[in-house]
Amino acid sequence: MFQFPDKMLRVFRDEQHQESFEKDGFVILPFYTPEEIKTLEEVYHRLHPVDEKGFFPSTFSQNKDYRHQADTEIRRVGKRSVEKYCMDIKEVFGAFIVKSPGADSGMCVHQDMSLVDESRFTGINIWVPLVDLTIENGAIFVLPKSHRLFPTYRGSSIPEFFSPVMNDIIDYLQPVLVKAGEAVFFDQSIIHFSPPNYSNNIRIVTNTYITHQTTEYRTFYWNKEQHGNQHLEAFAQDNNFMTNFEQFGDNIRDRPKVGKSLGLLEYNFPSIDKAFLEQNFPKSNARKLIADALPKQKENKVQHTAGSTQTTTLFQKFRNLFERV
Repeated sequence: MFQFPDKMLRVFRDEQHQESFEKDGFVILPFYTPEEIKTLEEVYHRLHPVDEKGFFPSTFSQNKDYRHQADTEIRRVGKRSVEKYCMDIKEVFGAFIVKSPGADSGMCVHQDMSLVDESRFTGINIWVPLVDLTIENGAIFVLPKSHRLFPTYRGSSIPEFFSPVMNDIIDYLQPVLVKAGEAVFFDQSIIHFSPPNYSNNIRIVTNTYITHQTTEYRTFYWNKEQHGNQHLEAFAQDNNFMTNFEQFGDNIRDRPKVGKSLGLLEYNFPSIDKAFLEQNFPKSNARKLIADALPKQKENKVQHTAGSTQTTTLFQKFRNLFERV
């Protein structure tokens, strides 16, 4: 089982940015100009494929050409700000993360999958909306300081340490209501969440994954029958993993079909309860904010105009979850 390093390797040129990032797990900085936002909007609308719906990162697309072009253009436009703020890093990939209007565009409480050896390195997302974020259009919520609670290996096949309190965590999250073009630089291990986009317009975000210049790429997989309750399997991956991986959105819980197995690692599968949350985090008004943004009038509109009982059921599911205030 690994341990976090005593000090993160520096990635920000500004010491205050580095300190804030290490302390809270995220930092907010201006990133895109209005002209760059317009360019990326045009790129998205020119490239986006027909398989998009609900919550959709471009990395989920089966169209590899779209994935590669999105990656290239997002990194090209963002290069100015990446070089302004960061040092000794490498950009691994860029992607669009899109939320179409509707209850199926929500993203559950989660940590992002591990992509590096976190005993030495840090994986960082540069998450930038192209529109002002509101609760209604699916703002991101974070649990500050949750990036260093436990050393974790993360992947779709690996249980989250907060699984027993997945719903309760909502009461401790903080909304991050950034403006169009402002970036949330966040540690991949921070706990975060975003409700559905209940507005009338798509919500486009770009995400650029960066890490330290000398990092080696890693992914992790667990199968209880094969590995038991004390081990999981590590895989070495190349730098093109995120644009070439074919299991996103399809069989993502299966053993990776790419990469080189590095064998088994010990893992203690940590877990927390409600008492842990109460002792370590202040409560927030996140649940009320989300409940107040639920569009009661839209439920009937969706049901009668689209005839989608599934969408209506999803609206009701989110309503039941967040109107517990």
